[in-house]
Amino acid sequence: MLSSIQRADAERILSNDDVNQKRVQLSVPPIGAVLVVDDDEAARWLVVRALARSGIQTFEASNGREAVEHVLERPELIDAIVLDVMMPGLTGFEVIRHIKRIPAAANIPIILVTASATEEDDIVRGVEYGAIDYIMKPISTAVLTAKVRAACERSRAERRLRYDLRFAELHAMIDPLTGLFNRRHFESRIREASAYSKRHDQPFAIVMMDLDHFKSINDTYGHETGDHVLTQFAGAVRSVLRGEDVAFRYGGEEFVLLLRACDAQRAADVAERLQKKLRARPYVFRDGSTRTITFSAGIAAALSGEGYGHAELVSRADAALYRAKSAGRDRIAYW
Repeated sequence: MLSSIQRADAERILSNDDVNQKRVQLSVPPIGAVLVVDDDEAARWLVVRALARSGIQTFEASNGREAVEHVLERPELIDAIVLDVMMPGLTGFEVIRHIKRIPAAANIPIILVTASATEEDDIVRGVEYGAIDYIMKPISTAVLTAKVRAACERSRAERRLRYDLRFAELHAMIDPLTGLFNRRHFESRIREASAYSKRHDQPFAIVMMDLDHFKSINDTYGHETGDHVLTQFAGAVRSVLRGEDVAFRYGGEEFVLLLRACDAQRAADVAERLQKKLRARPYVFRDGSTRTITFSAGIAAALSGEGYGHAELVSRADAALYRAKSAGRDRIAYW
């Protein structure tokens, strides 16, 4: 615990910093979350109080190992780290090295606290390890809060950018009407399925499906109803899939299932479950009429003799689908 003298000294430093005092707003909402790492309790308390007075949330660690454990536990909660260089056990440099090895924490900005302006080696070494800035002791709380604010803003901006990029990537994979993956994403996932099958010597299969007489629904009831039929069909598809299976809207009223660790017969079982699901719940149109939504399906499985390759799989499933439609629709055909 801090002694009364240590607390008084820290309060005096905070109170005498006129520049910082002008910026103090105790009611400011948190603008960032910072991990403060220092084995010196008085120094750590000074930093924590200064940041708190600037509306910055803080976490504390009294040594390097505790700091690394904190980052490992919840890296997404930390916007920046204020890290003392000289500590027993893990030094600040070693802490940086450990943190940079944590994928989710590698981009957290780290500000080093070093003993004096003469410690140029500490500064150079810290930058080489990945620190973005440094603060000299004795600490100016105005400089401290300004640098930490800037680091938090940078960290949050980068996090928003990564989120936006990830959202854009995901959005590009999704069919906006049905919420299923789209054709572009199917082309990458089938390559992944082929590679997985080669590694584990397991078959995989695809089921290509085309809704029967869908044009008549659009012509009779309009495209809005047709879109609703597609979304209901997509919901039925999701309900019959295993966790490792993936469904795609291939285009128009055509859909594809990608079934891992699945041969042609098991793929047919999935398609039959979907048929039963649709027959059990006919679609009800606005005028009160009902229709069972049916589909034709073509199945093709990757063959071990061909190294579980995927190059011909789509054309084979498409050929099987054509046979199913030519034979009268509402049926399943194998390649």
